[in-house]
Amino acid sequence: MSLRPLLITVLCLVLRPCAAWDISNRVVIEHGALVVDHTKSVPQITRAQAQGGFPDGQGLGLFQNRVKVELTYTGSDLNMRRLAMATRIVTAPIIYIAREFPEGSCTYAVVLGHERQHQLFDLEVLRAMPDEISGITRAVYTPDALDWMRKPDLERLRARFFRQYHYVYDGLSWPRHQTIDNPASYRRLSMLCNGEFERRLAGTKP
Repeated sequence: MSLRPLLITVLCLVLRPCAAWDISNRVVIEHGALVVDHTKSVPQITRAQAQGGFPDGQGLGLFQNRVKVELTYTGSDLNMRRLAMATRIVTAPIIYIAREFPEGSCTYAVVLGHERQHQLFDLEVLRAMPDEISGITRAVYTPDALDWMRKPDLERLRARFFRQYHYVYDGLSWPRHQTIDNPASYRRLSMLCNGEFERRLAGTKP
């Protein structure tokens, strides 16, 4: 049996009653304006998809959200058992539409609609993140982890926080995007626009 819990109890009884930890994490999300990039070719988008781990196939369009996450300690006083944090999430969403599909064409509209659906999925995940971050904070910054904590140890907990954050974010994000990024969905999209996709892609090599 560890003597540390007993020692903490004795110190609390002798010095002062042990107060509960006051732990807070304020979440701020700064949504960047959506940018639509119509300058890349199908081969360029295809290569970008491959680098991002997407399935093989011609890249007609691509949604990316460059997300920056910061966690700062804004008012920590370990002696007073108080830890205040702030999580800042900054997004930079961008949709790429292959330049082979002229703006105003049926193919352009279909690809844009598909990628906007990805953006909506991403917004759903971001709306859920404040509650998820609250749960992550409780799981990582437990009283047991904070008792006898020194300031350098907070960086270890910060690293654990980010691991949990990415695990939760990916777990919420991946299933949503897979509902429209699958062979059946691609086949349905390719049949739209009365063969315009095939005509515009004729001779295009990934």
